[in-house]
Parts: sequence; structure tokens; C-alpha cells
Amino acid sequence: MNVMKEAEQEAVASKAEITKTEEKYNEEAKHPAEDTKEETIATAALQESVEEELSDEVELENPSNINADPSKLYYLALGDSLTKGVGDEEQKSGYTKRLVEKIEQWSDVKEVILDNRGKRGRRSDQLLRLIQKGHYDNEIKNAELITITIGGNDIMKVVKKDLFELKKKYFEDELITFEERYNLILEEIRLKNPEVPIVVIGLYNPFSIITDEITEFESIITEWNKTIHTTSKTYNNTCFVDIQDLFDENANLVYHTDFFHPNGYGYTIMTERILSMIKSCQIEDISKG
Repeated sequence: MNVMKEAEQEAVASKAEITKTEEKYNEEAKHPAEDTKEETIATAALQESVEEELSDEVELENPSNINADPSKLYYLALGDSLTKGVGDEEQKSGYTKRLVEKIEQWSDVKEVILDNRGKRGRRSDQLLRLIQKGHYDNEIKNAELITITIGGNDIMKVVKKDLFELKKKYFEDELITFEERYNLILEEIRLKNPEVPIVVIGLYNPFSIITDEITEFESIITEWNKTIHTTSKTYNNTCFVDIQDLFDENANLVYHTDFFHPNGYGYTIMTERILSMIKSCQIEDISKG
């Protein structure tokens, strides 16, 4: 009898303990820990940021299908507003559609399929995050030509942050992390596609049209371009295109009415420079053969 009584008491105690545990679990579910809340908020914010980054991108047919077609060349354009073609009153997506027309004229390719993933305001950290998260894996893997414009908004971030107290040191500090990100962008692309020709396009000084007194800012752009060029040289089949001199002033009316982005003519001479460098760089022919 004592054994039965003890067993009964243990069962009651065990049931009470289970009930207590369940109540605690339910209470924690209603009121999660602050760390969990913060993690949830951070994850949601990151997801929202990524979705915003991809919000206006247009999906084409499967890139692998384009790659498999010997009459077509799949061209992936990555970057910021220059790749998007902001300021182009001729509606040719800036340099990208113009480059498509030129390639079709001088190469053996019958049709170039443009996949433009440029976005206004995009910085190097944002592009790197998208690539690292695999959003462009299929596109990069099947690309037969890639162009990149990135870095202008990294500089503008420094300008906006310290507009009334700009110091060269701020740009030099940002350049260190920019170089790391730029290298990782190219590294990620090469891991996914070891041989695709990559054309990296440099920066220009949009403030030269406003005043010719910001000579120090011109030297900042030059340093950033040197970094892009030096970084790109470490990767095979990669070509740097310097466009800084094309926008030193507006004597040739190369700027859009926003006095910041190129206009149609600005994009045209930019395309001519890109094409010239593609031909002169020691990269593989852009051709299906």
C-alpha cells in the first residue's frame, strides 16, 4: 500500500510539473525574450530591404535557355543608376541598350539579350548582399557578358552624412571598406562563373559641372577609380573602363537636366568608351564563335 501511495504521489507531482512547464512555455510564447524580438525585427528589416532592392527588376526567360542558344548572347548588367540609365531621355537604358546595339553590329552574335539589374541609389554593400544571398546565382552562372557600375552612391553616402564638414579622410576611410566589398563582388562572380568577361566601369565627378573649385573632390574620384582598376586587375578576363574625363565639364552637354546623371549623348560617348576598351582589353572575344 505504501508503494502504491508513493507511486500515486509521484504521478501527481509529475503531472503538476508537466502542467507548470506547459504554462511556462505558453507564457514565453506570448511574451518572447527581447533578444528574440530584436532578431525577428532585424530579420524582417533585412528581408524588407532585399525585397525593396529587387522590387523593380524584370525577370526574363531562364538564362540557361538563352545561354544554350548559339544565336543569342546573354548580357547581365549589374549596378546603380548608370546601369539603370537614369537621365537618358532617349529611353535606351543608358549605356546598356546602346552597348547591345554595338555588340550586335561588330560581333558574330545575332542577338544580345539584355538583363538589366541596375537600380537607382544602389551601393556596393547592397549589391554584394544580393549576390552573396544567391539572388543572381542563375544569372551570373549563365552570363556571357557582365558589366558593373557601382561606387558612386558609396561616395554620396559620405557626402550626405558630412555635407557641411567634408574632409578627405572620410572618403579615404570609406574607400578601405569599399575596396573590400568590391573585391568580394568580383570574387563571388568568379566563383559562380570563372570565365565570363566582366567590364567594370569607373566613376566620374558630378560636381565638376557646378564649380571648378572642388579640385580635392576630383582627386578623391581619381583615387577611387585607381582602387577599382587595381582590384579588377587581379581577376582574369576583366576590363576596367575609365570614364572620369568624359564628364569633367559640360562643354559637350553630356549631363541630364538634374546636373548629376548623363543625358542621352553622355551615355552615347560612355558606350563608345566601353566598346573601345572591350576591344583593346585582353579579354576573350564576346562571341558565340
